[in-house]
Formats: sequence, structure tokens, C-alpha cells
Amino acid sequence: MSSNTTPGTHGRTLRVRRRTDAPAHAPVRHFDELPERAQQLLADLDHPGTVAVTPETASAFAEEPVVVFSEYLHVELV
Repeated sequence: MSSNTTPGTHGRTLRVRRRTDAPAHAPVRHFDELPERAQQLLADLDHPGTVAVTPETASAFAEEPVVVFSEYLHVELV
């Protein structure tokens, strides 16, 4: 499991877990719809994993979406 940190994160952490599907009620975002920094973070992170992020990066995941990447990833702010 990866535990990358980003300087100046102000205590925001993302938890990323694999899913086999997207629940009907969950917001779904496609990988290419994310800001470049958020894309890089998901590409570099081992799944499942947690990573500290800046408030700006956390805002890309504010709805705690399921991200369609090479698989479904549930992204949760903790």
C-alpha cells in the first residue's frame, strides 16, 4: 500500500479502493475529466491506498466519486 504525502496538505487525506461496479447513487467521474494533478495522483497511487493531498486536489474529489480508470475506483475524503 502506498503512503505518499504532499507538502502543505492541511490534513486532507484521500482513501482509494477498487470496486467491481459503480453503485446507482454514486457520482461517477471519468479519469480524463479530472484535473491533471488529480489524474497523476490516481495513476501513481497503489490501489487500495491513502494519500495526503492539498485542499485544491481534495476539491476534485469532494463528491467522493467512483472514478472510471482502468477499473472502478471509489475515492473517499477522510
